[in-house]
Amino acid sequence: MISLSLLLFQNGLPDLPVVLIEPHRNHGGIWRIKFSYETDQPLSMSAEQASSLATDLHQIGENELADEIDDAVRSATRYSSM
Repeated sequence: MISLSLLLFQNGLPDLPVVLIEPHRNHGGIWRIKFSYETDQPLSMSAEQASSLATDLHQIGENELADEIDDAVRSATRYSSM
């Protein structure tokens, strides 16, 4: 089983507490998922990558974090269809 730290690292995220996970639109108009941290700059990834990360998080029992990501992905998908 993969650890949370390794899974976050593989997806380009630090192993820090996430303050906010939300959809955001980049300069090119593409909806992405932004991860905000108290002590670090926000990072973002595509909705597809975030969805895959959420699936992996569910598999290792990190359901709360996975659910937050799933919610942000659903919102980004809805916004992009408007």
